[in-house]
Amino acid sequence: MKFWRECGDDRYQNTYGYWRTHILDVIYDYLDCGNLHLGFARVKCEDCNKEYLLPFSCKRRAFCPSCHQRRVVEFGEFLYTEVLKEVSHRQWGFSIPKRLRCYFMYDRKLLAKLSRCAWKVLCDYLKSSSGDKDSVPGVVIAVQTFGDFLNFNPHLHVIATDGCFKGDGDFIKSVLPQGKDIEKVFQSEVLKMLKKEGKINQFIIDNMLSWKILDLMFIVGRQYTQRNRRVLKNLLNM
Repeated sequence: MKFWRECGDDRYQNTYGYWRTHILDVIYDYLDCGNLHLGFARVKCEDCNKEYLLPFSCKRRAFCPSCHQRRVVEFGEFLYTEVLKEVSHRQWGFSIPKRLRCYFMYDRKLLAKLSRCAWKVLCDYLKSSSGDKDSVPGVVIAVQTFGDFLNFNPHLHVIATDGCFKGDGDFIKSVLPQGKDIEKVFQSEVLKMLKKEGKINQFIIDNMLSWKILDLMFIVGRQYTQRNRRVLKNLLNM
């Protein structure tokens, strides 16, 4: 730990970003997770009088595998039972070019703005396909900052209603989405947001738009209807 505090920025900042101080809190809390000496609850069955000690957990996400998985399952159950209406939903995925990822690595507040870009694009698209400008879709967005090889790869996992809700609560189903209709709009929103934040200028935007293949990934995923709603629940618990 001392090595990271003293040498981490000099050796690894260019590759992994600056050292965030709360990481040490996460590590130390994980090391204390489940330690009876640091507190516990006594659980007792009133029928058989059997009892046991339940140690307090760190409740940290990602770093502690036990606490993280419990949080994932609890949040997935909350979405499934309390948030998601019994209508068709669809899975979406948004990513950004490698050329732009460094700005998000050094300024994590941009991740929230990236989510707003995806929300605006999806909202406008689903509203236009529903034919009612006052209707509103339901969207849940989860930010993930690492890829398959644990490299920094900020992207968004999205569960959205496959249509919009009218003011009276009626649901209007959307037409089958086409990725090409949304990809260019999302690309424009992200570049415009980064320019507004002072991260890039018009020269960089024009240069990127001149590329034959812009490394921006957009995925229209599987539709989850009432018939396969249990599959949606399994997805939320992953």
